[in-house]
Amino acid sequence: MWETSYAREPINYKLFFLKLLKKIWLLPITIVIFSVLVGGIYCIVNFGIKDGYKYRARTIYHVTFDSDGADEEYAYYNYYTWQELIHTDYFTDALEKEFAGRLTREEIIADTYATIESDYRYLYTKTTTGDPELSIEVESALSKLICEFPLGKKEVAAIEVVDAADEGDIEDISLIFVKRAFIFGAVIGCILFFAIAVFYACLDTSVYLPATLEKRYHIRTLGAVSMPEFADNCKYLLGDKRKVAFLELDESARTLTEEIVSKDEDVSLSVRSMRRLSKEALDTSYREVLTGNYDSDYYGFCDFLKEGFCDSLREHDAVVIVVKAASHNGKKVERVVEQLTRQDIEITAFLVTCEDEWLLRAYYGKKG
Repeated sequence: MWETSYAREPINYKLFFLKLLKKIWLLPITIVIFSVLVGGIYCIVNFGIKDGYKYRARTIYHVTFDSDGADEEYAYYNYYTWQELIHTDYFTDALEKEFAGRLTREEIIADTYATIESDYRYLYTKTTTGDPELSIEVESALSKLICEFPLGKKEVAAIEVVDAADEGDIEDISLIFVKRAFIFGAVIGCILFFAIAVFYACLDTSVYLPATLEKRYHIRTLGAVSMPEFADNCKYLLGDKRKVAFLELDESARTLTEEIVSKDEDVSLSVRSMRRLSKEALDTSYREVLTGNYDSDYYGFCDFLKEGFCDSLREHDAVVIVVKAASHNGKKVERVVEQLTRQDIEITAFLVTCEDEWLLRAYYGKKG
C-alpha cells in the first residue's frame, strides 16, 4: 500500500471512472439541454429577431486550359486560385457597381464562393444571400464576368457555362446552420459534462473507499460493514480493547429525527424531511455488529465541539472515527484528526459506513 500527502493526493482513475459511470445518465440530459439551449438561441436570434434564411445559387463552368508550348496544359488553377481570383478587384468592383445599394463590397466577398470539387476543368461558383432571386442575379452577373475573364489570359483558352443558376437549383441552406447550431450545443454540453466531472473530482474530499483514509491520513481502517474483512479487522485492531469510543462525524437517524421533529409545529415528519432523513442520516447498523463485544460509547460531531470532550476520550482504550462515505466531509475529518493529534489522543482506526456496495464490488472485484 502506498502513502501520499493529503495535499498531493492523485486522482484514483478507476474510482473516478466508476463514479462517472454511475452519473453517466446525466450526460444525455446535459447534451439535450445545451443542444436545445444553443440551437434555440440561434433560431430566436436569426429567425425571430432578424431574417436568417439563406438561399444558395450555383453555376457550373467548363474551363479549357491553353498549352504552354510543350503540349501541356496549365492545370495549376485550383480551389485556392479561383477563390482568390473571384475576390479580386476585377470581380468585386463590377459586382459592387451592379448591386450598389443592395450588397456591400464586404457582403459580396462573404457571399460568393468558388471551388473545384474533383475535375480541375469544372469550376463551381456559389452565392448565398437571404433572397433567392438576389442569389440568382449575383450568380448571373458573376458568370458573365468569369466567361470574360480568359480574354488576355494565356493560361485559359475559354470558359463556358455548363449549368446556369436558376430557380430550380436554389438550395435553402438555413436548416444546415440550424443543425450546426444544435450539434455545436451538444458538443459544448458533452465537453462541459466531462470538464465538470474532472473539476468535481479534483475538489471532492469525500471518502468512497476505506483505503482512501489510510492513504490520506496514514491511519488504519476497520473497513466497511459490508466488506468480508470487517470482522477480522475488528478482532485484530479492537480485540483486546475493553472500552471503545466511536466518534460519528455525521448525524445519526435518531439525531436528525429529533432535529426535524423539533422544527415541525405538528410534530410530524414531512415528505421533504423524510427525504432529508434518508439521504443524510448516518447508517448505524455497525453498532449491531459490535454489540456485546465492547463497552462502547458513541459520540457525535456536536459532542466533539464541546469543551472537555478530549478528556472523555482519554478514558477509553480505543478511539474509532466513523466516517460516512460520499458525504463531502473530508474537511470535517481533517479537523477532527488534527485536533485529536494535537491533544495526543491516538486514533485507533477509521470505520466507513453508508458505503456504496456496488462501488466496492466494482472497484475490488465481485468477490471483494
